[in-house]
Amino acid sequence: MIHRLAPAQLYIVMRGINSLAYALVLTYELAYHTAVVGLSPFQLVLVGVVLESMTFFFELPTGIVADLYSRRLAVIIGIFLIGSGFLIETLAPIFAIVLLAQVLWGLGFTFYSGAEAAWIIDEIGMDHAHAVFLRATQIGQVLAIVGIFLGAALSSISIPLPVVVGALLFLLLGAGLCFTMPETGFQPMARDQHKHIGEHFMRPFQESMRFVRVHPLLWRILLLGIIIGLCLGGFDRLYTPYLLQQVTFPIIAQVEPVTWLGILNGIIAIGSLIGTELIRRRYRTTDQIVLIRLLMILYVGMIIGSCLFVATGLFLIAAFGFCLSQTLRNISRPLLLLWINQNAEKQIRATVISTYWQANAFGQIIGSPFLGWLGTIASLRVALGLGTIVYTATLPLLFVARARWKAIQQPEPVIPATEQE
Repeated sequence: MIHRLAPAQLYIVMRGINSLAYALVLTYELAYHTAVVGLSPFQLVLVGVVLESMTFFFELPTGIVADLYSRRLAVIIGIFLIGSGFLIETLAPIFAIVLLAQVLWGLGFTFYSGAEAAWIIDEIGMDHAHAVFLRATQIGQVLAIVGIFLGAALSSISIPLPVVVGALLFLLLGAGLCFTMPETGFQPMARDQHKHIGEHFMRPFQESMRFVRVHPLLWRILLLGIIIGLCLGGFDRLYTPYLLQQVTFPIIAQVEPVTWLGILNGIIAIGSLIGTELIRRRYRTTDQIVLIRLLMILYVGMIIGSCLFVATGLFLIAAFGFCLSQTLRNISRPLLLLWINQNAEKQIRATVISTYWQANAFGQIIGSPFLGWLGTIASLRVALGLGTIVYTATLPLLFVARARWKAIQQPEPVIPATEQE
């Protein structure tokens, strides 16, 4: 007889295994693409474009499956597709298979994202879900760090091994959920309402677009998402080959360059946890001026770190710049989402956030191929450097947003009675 965990416990276990598996795969997948498959910079970013395109086009349609039929079914399908995608790409070092893997991974992610949170809220209610989300996030962060360092050990045996182990964890998780995941709180839409799904589906999007048009700060936030996507989509695909090919790693006790990559990502994960906690304790992030100022400081630090990263092949300077830029990037991400939440109406908040991520994906789809092409015909340093230069456009955008918010909050001057007369 299979022991069934309570929904809250099962959700925490699911998120923990998910974080561990993702850390194993994503930290070393690009090393596999570079060192084993031998993809060029343009091919690397094309892989990213395929992935982003899947999430861009299928995020909302797969969400309808979760809302109409079953959140449990959407979660399980998503996890199986993700695990299958990661496993397939290690079967043969062929570019076409890597592209197929991105299709499966991207489609699986769209099934899973959102459905798992909706499932636990259905099962235990919104009032209890917040504490469960927080606990699951904390455990997930710890297990992600464990996964990064475990992957470093596995990669010293074989570069594809962390990807294989992570893929198997996803598949085992999906199989386990088939037998242990309940669904008692879900109420699907009535059959006679299905014919109106197009109207229900478009209404939140139409409302969010209307709100964005009349809310100037949201226009700037969406533009910020496009700029970030233009720069960081290519960076995420090109930093691994740059580290492996252009940076001279120290020779210490047979530590391979791929293992160093895992160590650096572990340092970034730990630094991100500490930095996020310091900001939570010291700054009043409910104040939009404080939020915008923090984002400006973090983005300046990211730009400085990226410049150091691409300026030299010396390990200490490149490693410091890489860790600085990526740590500050991780710290800034939840602050940006918090800023979006503060500027969106409650009824359409989720749709506005999805719109931001689609703007980000749009930027990646446009910018990544160009940076990959530039990295192929010129050099990886030139491509990464150009991306860093473009990223500086975020600073004047934030400066204007801060000025705009101050103007909105500025009270109108009181006219003395004598002047009114």
